[in-house]
Amino acid sequence: MPKLDSHLLATRLAPVVCVLAACACATTTAGANSVQEKATMTDSASHAINDSLSAQQLNDKILNWILSVNDARDLSGPTIEKRTGLDLGLDPETPNNFLGVGALPEGWRYSLSSVKTVPGPSPHAVLFHMGRISDSYADMTPVCVSLEHYRSPLIAAGFKPSERAPRLGTEYRFFRTAKVSVRVELHGKTKRYDDQLCVSRVFVTAAAPQG
Repeated sequence: MPKLDSHLLATRLAPVVCVLAACACATTTAGANSVQEKATMTDSASHAINDSLSAQQLNDKILNWILSVNDARDLSGPTIEKRTGLDLGLDPETPNNFLGVGALPEGWRYSLSSVKTVPGPSPHAVLFHMGRISDSYADMTPVCVSLEHYRSPLIAAGFKPSERAPRLGTEYRFFRTAKVSVRVELHGKTKRYDDQLCVSRVFVTAAAPQG
């Protein structure tokens, strides 16, 4: 299937990402402290990134970056670009305000965006999302990455797992250390309510550096 023009893709996906990011911030915690429910999406223009990656390759990069996060400084645009190899099209004047989008197989897209949850020079949250612009549920088979992709490496790295009750077909898994919190949202693989689950969103928050 031919891929969408990058500029058209970015324009269509940006409003969707903004809504999702704002909702995600309201329920995520970093360490023991609740994140302030003042999420605002960045004003940076979106930018298409590495369209040649598969969903597995992309999630490998996101996981490796998460495992390197120690505090909010590691959520900065330049740091994410360096550790993932993804081009976020950063503006030199506002390198921590970013919204990068790209294409995946069979009409799927992904985004990686900064989310401001509290005032400060660095983002305190980053949202990774895979989705389709559709009015109905989309079969995730072409981009399905299982929870295990994140669960085992994060637990091995010292993250404490937990979960909360599903809501409207979305399941939630949390992994936390004292300074970093990861929320993985999962959807059914072939239908909304499915025993087989696939990663849909990963929301990462980190505490401000000390000292």
